[in-house]
Amino acid sequence: MEHTSFLYDTLVQVLSQHAHWLDLRHLKTVAWMMVGLIHSSSISLYAWTPFVVSRAQYSQSTVRRFRRWLDNEKIEVQPLYGRLMHQAMGSWFGKRLSVALDTSMLWNTYGIVRLSVMYRGRAVPLVWCVLAHGSATVAYEVDKELLDKAAKQLPHACQVVFLADRGFADTQLLGHLKRLGWHFRMRLKANF
Repeated sequence: MEHTSFLYDTLVQVLSQHAHWLDLRHLKTVAWMMVGLIHSSSISLYAWTPFVVSRAQYSQSTVRRFRRWLDNEKIEVQPLYGRLMHQAMGSWFGKRLSVALDTSMLWNTYGIVRLSVMYRGRAVPLVWCVLAHGSATVAYEVDKELLDKAAKQLPHACQVVFLADRGFADTQLLGHLKRLGWHFRMRLKANF
């Protein structure tokens, strides 16, 4: 548990650099969630509970606390996360960045559209949106909004390479990427 407390203290110190927390308890809860995620290597809330130091006697209490945090409409994730990403990418000024566009479906009901920065073989989410949508194919307007948000988050003077699968071959999208000054690589069918 020594490593857990040290990681928790470090995360609280890093996360508290931003004054946008409405309540200090929100900060502490997300720090414990991150500790659990890192140590358990699982997205299960129950798997995180052994790594949390709290007064709770039952793991269900901790899981309820995590669920309340995740369902709290007063917590605006994007401003908090955006500042952390901006700080993390501060040293990438003038470097080459790969940004990948991806969509996922949940229960054939919700579509998640994500723009992620590729870093050391991992996709680190930059901006995203969740839509009540029955298909993984989304309109250009959704992509356009995400691209504009991502362009504001990325460090200036970076050479951005946009990566996407064959489903994103759209002339409006390519035109928008050119206006942003981004390069692009897309996997297309041979007969395209």
